[in-house]
Amino acid sequence: MKLRENSLDWAATVGAVGGVFGALFAYDVVQRVAIRFGSHAHQRAVSRMARWINRAASLAAGTRYHVEGLHHVEAGRAYLVVANHQSLYDIAMASDFLEQLEPRYVSKHELARGVPGVSYNLRRGGSACIDRRDPAQAVAAIEDIGRRAQQGGFSVVIFPEGTRSKTGAMRPFREAGLRALVRSAPGMEILPVTTVGGSKLFRHDLKPITRNVELGFIVHAPVAAPDPDDAEAFTAFVHRLEATIASALPERDRQGRAAEE
Repeated sequence: MKLRENSLDWAATVGAVGGVFGALFAYDVVQRVAIRFGSHAHQRAVSRMARWINRAASLAAGTRYHVEGLHHVEAGRAYLVVANHQSLYDIAMASDFLEQLEPRYVSKHELARGVPGVSYNLRRGGSACIDRRDPAQAVAAIEDIGRRAQQGGFSVVIFPEGTRSKTGAMRPFREAGLRALVRSAPGMEILPVTTVGGSKLFRHDLKPITRNVELGFIVHAPVAAPDPDDAEAFTAFVHRLEATIASALPERDRQGRAAEE
């Protein structure tokens, strides 16, 4: 029985990966054409790419999507989206389900090269590519995207844990990046988001993925950030953000057991 389940997981992995790379290669080309018609056309192409990626997982691996709280998103408003991080599908879900926000990302610079579709979007779409080994460069890039977001009216997604959780349990948020983003975009509200299921989906990385996992995307009510230069108030605010996002995680995730059988 276990051998059969493992074989089905491998078959699902092949199908899902094939579908994802099909989307990435196809929309690498589409993006290069769309960007000639402006940033809005380019962002529509990015959202379609994300939707194809999500559908590939659904069709090949039986992945289901559970979305809550989109009523908190006000049309025509831009936000600083703060989310926990369980897998790369967090990004696909954000670009798909928050399409109207035309989100850009704070991303590690390694992803800006060598990944069709994704790398082109990060380099040309207005995201911030940071070198986590160079704090000064990272803060400067985050401050730059914050200023551009406020001026351009687009949203920014940041994953303050710094890396994905393989167990489901959230890591403490790194304050420096959040502080830089809030300081450079005064007045923009924080939109907390909880992502669920990625740690289980990729509990074996791609060796193989797990079938029939439900991925959750829960949007919480937006909140105003305090003065980032008030260290005590800002730290307390970050802890409240962590608690809000963690509150929508299943108990299994909070205990760090999402990847267990």
